[in-house]
Amino acid sequence: MYKTRNLTLLYIEDDDALRKQFLRVLTPRFKHVYEAKDGLEALEKFEQYTPQMMIVDINLPKINGLEVIERIRMKNNKVCIVILSAYSDQEKLLRAIPLKLSQYLTKPVPQKKLLSVLDDMASTCQKSTEKKVSIALKNEYMWLLDEKQLFHNNEMIVLTKREQLLLDSMITQINTIVTFESIEELIWGNEDNIDTYSSLSHLLKRLRKKLPEELLESIYGEGYRISIAR
Repeated sequence: MYKTRNLTLLYIEDDDALRKQFLRVLTPRFKHVYEAKDGLEALEKFEQYTPQMMIVDINLPKINGLEVIERIRMKNNKVCIVILSAYSDQEKLLRAIPLKLSQYLTKPVPQKKLLSVLDDMASTCQKSTEKKVSIALKNEYMWLLDEKQLFHNNEMIVLTKREQLLLDSMITQINTIVTFESIEELIWGNEDNIDTYSSLSHLLKRLRKKLPEELLESIYGEGYRISIAR
């Protein structure tokens, strides 16, 4: 059996004939293979399916391959990426060095060579994408689940311990209303002599300034909610 049989792949190639040729070989080897013919469609398919592996041609219409990868890397550092380039693209590949690519291949790429590279990458890709480690919020904001850190355009936003605790709790309950009572219990526990209503208001006011506009919703009479499209 193929090592890639349990993985999903997004294959991006603007040459229709070449794309169809490789799809005939790739499709039986993967759990699912998604295709895109330009950079814009690639970003849409990635957002929709979050594949575990990608094959990206460096020269794509609408949005070039490097920019596609740069945008994806802002939200996802785990997907395994193979980039295909012509000899004339070697200068462009210098820009790709920070993008954590799994492999560079020079076109034209023999089918056996590409399949061998994908098989070699399979175990690493399986492990690196088994667990979702980040959640994309709005306006290029991202929450790292394991580290419990908030980033905007790859810059970390400093949170207090209580802001971090509250945000982590609400993000793990995305699209669900978190009641006032559960927030009070989470943040202050059994502490006495605290005006929790006033303290919570100040805490939420500070936190809102660090978040995308309208991300943190106030649900009248019930509590608060962070809503994003799943």
